[in-house]
Amino acid sequence: MQPALTDTELRVWIKRRLGDGVICVELTDEQLDVAILTAKDFWRAWVGQPKMVFLTTTGTSEIAEADIASDIDCVVDVTYPVSDDLTRLFSWADVEVNPYTWVYTGYGGYSTIVQLMQYRELGKRVVSSDLDWEWDRARRLLLLAPPPDGGQRVGVVYLSTEVDMRRLSNTETWLFREYALVQAMKILAMIRTKYSDKPSATGSFGMDGDGMYANAEAKEQELTEKIRQIQMPVGFLTG
Repeated sequence: MQPALTDTELRVWIKRRLGDGVICVELTDEQLDVAILTAKDFWRAWVGQPKMVFLTTTGTSEIAEADIASDIDCVVDVTYPVSDDLTRLFSWADVEVNPYTWVYTGYGGYSTIVQLMQYRELGKRVVSSDLDWEWDRARRLLLLAPPPDGGQRVGVVYLSTEVDMRRLSNTETWLFREYALVQAMKILAMIRTKYSDKPSATGSFGMDGDGMYANAEAKEQELTEKIRQIQMPVGFLTG
């Protein structure tokens, strides 16, 4: 893992890529900070940084965002501990959902696993014990249904509102840095358009701001497609 890229180092890198020291019309640190902030906003919107915390439930179905994390944007997944409370659900019918019972009565292998899973899923539907969750964006609450027992541990995966460059992979660092450069190019191009067809002792001159802006937009579109390919996949249910 390479060292984290700081905002100061990123500003220096962008200035060098934009020709600092050679071309007199350059960006200020404040303008570079706007480009970096734009890149961070885009990264949060399209990629995000998932984090996971483990919580101990208190018997209520609502968990406030403050009880999850201080940098939470939204919850994307909740994992519950595996329970074997349903293994005796059909004991009244002499159909015990127990892998050892199946094996020792002459059954086993893949069919045992399939039948075990089918009985467990049917059992959960009968007693309405399927554990589910929902993120209430309006009230900023994590809703658990049915309400879990107190003292139960659940894992909560959420997207952070912050972009921690220390957690970026090498590929992500490269993409983020290039996207910040593109945003700086667009700002600088807008500035340079003000210097088109300016008179001088040797005739009028221009700084090709329009061409630079067009190149930045093409590069931005290319990077956007690459960045979207690494975003978290949308969760789905099977059954």
